[in-house]
Formats: sequence, structure tokens, C-alpha cells
Amino acid sequence: MKTCPVCDTDFPDQHATCPTDGAVLIESQELAPGHLVRGKYRIVRKLGRGGMGVVYLADDTLLGVGVALKFLVGDLGKDPKFIKRFRMEARAAYQLRHPNIVEVTNLDQAEDGSLFIAMEFIDGPSLRSAIEKARAGMDVPRALNIFRGIASGLAAAHAQGTVHRDVKPENILLARAADGREQAKVLDFGIVAIAESVTRQNETHGLLLTPDYAAPEQWTETPAGEMDGRTDNYALGCVLYEMLTGRTPFHAHKTAGWMKQHLEEAPNPPSHLRPELASWKGLDGLVLRLLAKNHNYRPYDAELFRLLDAVQLAPLQPRPQTIVEDAGKRRETIAEDEKPRPAPAAPRAAAPPPAKDVAKPKPEAGKYPGWVWGALAILALVAAFAAWRLLMPQSPSATTPATATGVEPAPQPAPAPKPMDAQASIAEESQPASATDSQAAARKPGASTVEQQAVALYAQKLYAQAGPLLNQACAGGGWEACRNLGKMYHDGLGVAKDDARAAALFEKACDAGYAPACDSLGISYQNGQGVSRDISRAATLYAKACDAGVAKGCNNLGVLYATGNGVAKDDSRAAALYSKACDAGEAMSCSNLGNIYASGRGVQKNDARAVQLYGKACADGDGAGCSNLGNRYRLGLGVDKDPGKARQLLGKGCALGNQWGCDRLKEMQ
Repeated sequence: MKTCPVCDTDFPDQHATCPTDGAVLIESQELAPGHLVRGKYRIVRKLGRGGMGVVYLADDTLLGVGVALKFLVGDLGKDPKFIKRFRMEARAAYQLRHPNIVEVTNLDQAEDGSLFIAMEFIDGPSLRSAIEKARAGMDVPRALNIFRGIASGLAAAHAQGTVHRDVKPENILLARAADGREQAKVLDFGIVAIAESVTRQNETHGLLLTPDYAAPEQWTETPAGEMDGRTDNYALGCVLYEMLTGRTPFHAHKTAGWMKQHLEEAPNPPSHLRPELASWKGLDGLVLRLLAKNHNYRPYDAELFRLLDAVQLAPLQPRPQTIVEDAGKRRETIAEDEKPRPAPAAPRAAAPPPAKDVAKPKPEAGKYPGWVWGALAILALVAAFAAWRLLMPQSPSATTPATATGVEPAPQPAPAPKPMDAQASIAEESQPASATDSQAAARKPGASTVEQQAVALYAQKLYAQAGPLLNQACAGGGWEACRNLGKMYHDGLGVAKDDARAAALFEKACDAGYAPACDSLGISYQNGQGVSRDISRAATLYAKACDAGVAKGCNNLGVLYATGNGVAKDDSRAAALYSKACDAGEAMSCSNLGNIYASGRGVQKNDARAVQLYGKACADGDGAGCSNLGNRYRLGLGVDKDPGKARQLLGKGCALGNQWGCDRLKEMQ
């Protein structure tokens, strides 16, 4: 068989030139129809060719089904390093079993030694083909259905520690499910990792990526081990953008242009290109969150599905504009899922905004009567005053600040395992971090001098001095200052306790991307402090904080899953969240994870592991951990029975404020 190097068309061996292009045909190493591979795969036809391999449709003569065979081409199959990595990645792909992932069925070598992967054959078009047919954008329900399928497949891979790193329409196939519905399937997991094992050179100057969809961290050559599912979710955001609008969010002709846009430029919301999308509440917000430059601001899988579930068709109404913070860059976008809140304003009334900041064109002179403009001026004054009242601290209350306990139990704690251990608790910070920790945080890049001073004073518990500076820094975009000011109102530290004001400040900082404030706001919603009690909303906020690396958020979300409070009860999920938080140094989570192992809820029961976790929690000053460990020594569970050691640990837990430990200590006396 021969192939035209111009049009990639195959011809019989007797042909010398391509009748279409006139190019001289070259000898092809490709397999002819009817060729038998490993005695079981009979080649039917070539499906396509890419940079790393050729894909054939073949009949599995033993099973009687069609399969896709992907052969690696060139000298790759002769490189020992490549072969080793190829086998490792192929085995990892073989472990992925999900309705939205193309199933890998075999890894083998052909008779000539060439490597190939046998995969499930999908008799359907690629997503690229579907986007090209839609031209100006797909129907929104169809796009969201495809998006959900891709996200589900990726989430399953992420749960096993696999990151695709090359999500694009060419790697998505559209099949038909048994019920006739369109079903997206992701393929080529591990291909980028395989390629990186043998080369670092390609058209993007050493970066193995697809420019239209590559996340900022890929452009800066972040090591693969430091990437997680949020890298895939950025590319998925680009794919969703393209499905909705017919074009990707960024466009360039050279590598430097692509890099600059992905690293620095904010994309327009999809509704700017296709106005009817604005009638879908939450859609712009979902896309822009996925396209956040800083991966910490992107939703991870759990929050992604909550945002997706919130997207719904609603009557098109004018919506307020707000400033959103993204990796240090400010941009205009539409507030999707929150009530309008007045932006910080100067004490005097502001002039009407220029035409370029208004969603509608500027009306002609005299189009509206004068009373309309008068009413607008009054509204501007009211908004300015409301913003000023929101951010100004109240005079210090004569009431003594509440004593900090460091821990509050979940509103509906899980029943303690038998023999009883201390129950899982919410990690609510009732007192500020140490001065050293807060001062280090205040020195973060970009923090203003005022914010640094304010955070330092707050850490030193000089609340009367910290309050005005926190207010000033918060008004200027210092989100840590907003959160600390919220804590002052939440706990009544130097000001009259005001849960509603605290929640508003937490929300402001959380919306701007300051993840610890999302955890604080979640506690407000869980406890109904300053807002209507809403456990589902609390779960979403905890997930947002957890995805951004806030250990307390992971712990608090774990408590909800362990108790089935606001989410479906899932002990395995709770264990994973506790483990993540415990590894990050959250002592309370180590104790909660110990409870999981002690009871065997969601994991295999392991008393020795429980003892280890309780010991870690106790060493880090968690009273419940000390009490639980003391109880282990009291009963001889996972350790030798030791009444003296039990009294010592129960006493320590009691001294640290754990009443359960106090009660057990009394039982021993």
C-alpha cells in the first residue's frame, strides 16, 4: 500500500502518483484490510492518523465485536524508556471504567514488535465534527448534556489520580447510549504523559500542549506531579465555551500570543458573543470560573457539578455588573448567582457611569423625562450610603467578647461508634490565628501596607485599632481584611456582634476568590447565623474552600457527608475529605478520620490506624483526639490496656475543653 503525502489518501501498490495532487506516493507501513494482528484482530479499515499513531477499525474474531486498534508509529516503539512508560500509562488507562470514558481492552505488541492499544470502538462522530456543524454554537441543552458527560468521565479519572492534560474536542467522541441519548466519551488518557517521557520538543517550543485549550500552569511548565483535575477543568471550560459560541475563548497566530492570552487576558463571557445565552442563569459564571487563571479559583469536580446543576433557563433580565478578582487581574463580568450588592462607593454621589460600562446603549438626549434622572441620582446616593454602612465598624460594645472554644459541634452530629468515641466536629475558628501565622499571611505578594498592618493588629487582638484599618483595606480589595473584619462581627470582637454583617463580608471576600472566607460563610449558612439556614449552600461553600486547599473546608464538608446533613450520606467520601485535611495539618480532621477507622464506616475497620490518627490529633492539641486515644487505652482497642495512660490522655482532652473526655475520666474514678 502507498500513501499520498499531501492528502493522506491510500492507494494500491501499483499506483505511482496521486491522481488528485500529483504527488509521488510513498510506501506506507500501514496495515491493509484483512491483515490479522496477534491471531485475533482482523483489520477492517483505517480510521485516522495522528501525530503519535494510526487507528484502525478491527474485528475481534474471538469476541465477535468491533474494536479500535491504536498503533504507535515511528521510532517510539524502539525506545526502552518509552516502552516502559507506555505500558505504565496504558495499564492506568485500563483501570478507568466509566460510561463516559472510552474503555481500553488490551495492551499488546504486534508480530513486528510495534505497540498497540485495543480500545472500545465508538461508531459516532467526534465533538470537533459536531462543533463545526453547529457553526455559531450548539443548542444549550445539548451542549450542557455533552459537557456533563465529559465532566463525569474526567471526575472518575481524577478520583483515581489520573489527569488527562489534553482535553479537546478531537479527544471526545459522541456515541449513542442504550436509551438512544447522546453520550460523550473521553479518549486518549495518558497520551501526553507517554509523549513527555521521550520528548519535550514540538511546535510550542518544548511545551506538549494544544494551544487553544491549555491551562496557564501548562504554559509555565508546571511539573506534571503538581497538576490536578483543575488543569483538565480549565480545558473543559474552553471546550464548553467553544460548544456554546463556535469559537474558543482565545485566538492567536503564534505561540507567544497564545501564552500571553492564557496567562494574562480575561475572556469575554460567552453571552457577549451570543446574547441569547444571557437568559441561562449561571452559565456565564460557570464558564468564567472554569477559565480562572489561578487554578485555586477554579471549581474542582464536586463544586463543578453544583454549579452545573444551578444553570437554568430564566427570563432575560438586566443584571448588575460586578468586579471579579482572578489571579490578581480585575475584570468586568456578570454576577450570576447572588443577590445584587452595592459596590464600595465614595461618600458623595457618583456621576452617571459612562456609556461603555452600561449594558444598553446610551439613550438619546431628551428620551427620558427629567424625573427619571432625578430618581437615578437618589438611588446612587442610597447605594453609596448603604455601602458605607455595610463596611463601617460599629462602636465597641460594652459586652465582653465571647470565650473562644476553637471547636463547635456540627448541628446534627453523627452517632458515636461503640465503644463511644468523641463525635466529628466542625472546624470553626472562634479566635484568630497566631500573630506569627497572620503576619506571614499579611506579607503575601500584593497585600497593601494597610492590609498588612490591619492583619497584624488583628492577630495581636488589638481589635479597636484593627477595625478601622481592616475596613479601609477591605474597601480597597483586601479580601483577607474583609474576612477578618467579618470574624470580628461574627464573634463580637471589639464591635457589637452582628452575624448579618459578618456574613456579608465573608460573601464579599469569597466571591472575590479568597477561599478561607468561603469556609467562614459556609459555617454561617450551616448554623443560620446572619443568613437563612441552608445546608446545601454550606456544602457548596465548603467544597469551594476545600478545592482551593483550605483544610478546614475539607473537614467541614467531610462532617456533612459523614452525617448526611444537606448531602447524601457517604462515609467513603467523608473519609477522603478528612484524610486530605489531616494531611494538610488539620488536627480535628485526624480525630474525625480516626472515628471512621474505629467504626469501619466507609473504610475497613482498623483500630491500630485509629490509634495512630488519634495520637496525631492529640499531639497537635485536639481535645477530642486526646479523649479518643485515652478511651482506646481504657478499653484496650488497638493498644494494650493501660488505665494510667488512659487517665492521663482523658485528662488532657478534658483540659482542652472536650466534655466527652471529662465524662469518661469521671467513670474511671
